[in-house]
Amino acid sequence: MMAGYFECAILSVSCEVFKGKNGEADKPMYRLYMADAHGRVGYLYSAKEHSAGEVIKLGLGERDGKLKLAVVD
Repeated sequence: MMAGYFECAILSVSCEVFKGKNGEADKPMYRLYMADAHGRVGYLYSAKEHSAGEVIKLGLGERDGKLKLAVVD
């Protein structure tokens, strides 16, 4: 069975630097702001750079044993 996804337009993007642990290098992460069907704005993090106005695919992804919304690359 193929997992489903939906498309969502990015409203805005900001960049944050996550500090590396145990000698790992610092990593830029991109905060992608999007609106839901009711117009409420929220965000997801992505390691890949995106731009405002871009339409991305979102789907379910597992993290720490929980299903969360994730960017489908």
